[in-house]
Amino acid sequence: MHVLGMLLLMIQVSFAVHAVRRGRDTYWVYIILFVPAIGCMVYFVTQVLADLERGRAVRMAGNRLVGAVDPQQELRYRKAQLNRCDSIEKRLQLADECMEAGMWQDAVVLYARCLQGVQQDDPRIMLQLAQAQFASNDYAETKVALDRLIEVNPDFRSADGHLLYARTLESLGMLEEAVVEYRVLADSYPGEEARARYGLLLKRLGDANTATAVFREILLRAKRAPRYYRKKEKHWIQLARMN
Repeated sequence: MHVLGMLLLMIQVSFAVHAVRRGRDTYWVYIILFVPAIGCMVYFVTQVLADLERGRAVRMAGNRLVGAVDPQQELRYRKAQLNRCDSIEKRLQLADECMEAGMWQDAVVLYARCLQGVQQDDPRIMLQLAQAQFASNDYAETKVALDRLIEVNPDFRSADGHLLYARTLESLGMLEEAVVEYRVLADSYPGEEARARYGLLLKRLGDANTATAVFREILLRAKRAPRYYRKKEKHWIQLARMN
């Protein structure tokens, strides 16, 4: 126990020093010192791993853990990082945080600022911009961004980008064009969302027979799929069952 106690103390000191040097809020020091095991674990997942830049998935997991303590902590940190060093990488990180926080307009501005220099035609950033614009209900600009993406990156392929394009057409009232895109996605999209949206649009257009066939296909696929897939696609499977 003595060895474990010394090890925990060393970890506490290391994390406390890390928090001070990184300019973290003072409450982190108190959490690390007065709630040793849990405090150190939460700090490691939400702060240390974030500093190692392990990617967006790690940041999202960290944000969920720290959310109960301070929902805006990671957002403030990314803003501070951008103020210290205004780079495309830092803008993208802050834009991602804005998306997760529901700050769509801020994300639009940041993603747009990333499309310059050698990155001006980067397809992934262009797609992120379009996603932020769609989330902002700015469907006209979303279509402009996606049309531009396709124009300058004709070989770029993204199932999520294709689905976003179909949803944008539908949101703009271009229903016949949207049906064409959904029809292609129904056979290629890795999941049930595209098929479900295709069925809903067919039903909306009065093609009840084809819509019913699409929903039946979703249910048949779900019946044959493994449990993890049914769990992941639960929302769309239930939607198909209701229609």
